Amino acid sequence: MLKSFFQTFSPRLILFLCFILCTTAIGYALYSQFIDNAEPCPLCIAQRVVYFLIGLIALIGAIQGPKKFGCYIYGLLVTLFGGGGVAMAHHHIYLQNLPPDQWPMSCGMPLEVQFQQLPLTGFIHTVLSGSAECAMIDWTVLGVSGVKISLAGFILLTFAGIYLIIQRMINQRA
Repeated sequence: MLKSFFQTFSPRLILFLCFILCTTAIGYALYSQFIDNAEPCPLCIAQRVVYFLIGLIALIGAIQGPKKFGCYIYGLLVTLFGGGGVAMAHHHIYLQNLPPDQWPMSCGMPLEVQFQQLPLTGFIHTVLSGSAECAMIDWTVLGVSGVKISLAGFILLTFAGIYLIIQRMINQRA
């Protein structure tokens, strides 16, 4: 039974669906930014980068149609980046649930200026730590915070990566 479940979907289909999910997430984020005028915070931008990386990996994998070891590699990469996205989105939700008096301090500099002024490690730390802008809920999807939708997407991607790894392990034994 378990073996048949992991033979139901091809690695190419799983990776293509991951690519579609990432494209949809980035597309909606860009729509919210440019059409609805919802300015992204540093953590939102970082999550977009992770979606982009997963989408790129998934597109390359879907085009290649991995067999054997390639399925494991793509599954591992999607799982690792998806897990990182889950951690980032979870931290973002944590910041949004803090009372306003506990929000992280913001230096007030735009990201472009921070990127130019701070060393790369300091810039990455600042972005991933979040700021007061990250604690505000600026946009929702059907009444749910956009970050919670992003978390659900990262969880789906992580499970897709795990599916690919298990599929590889089961097919290796066959």
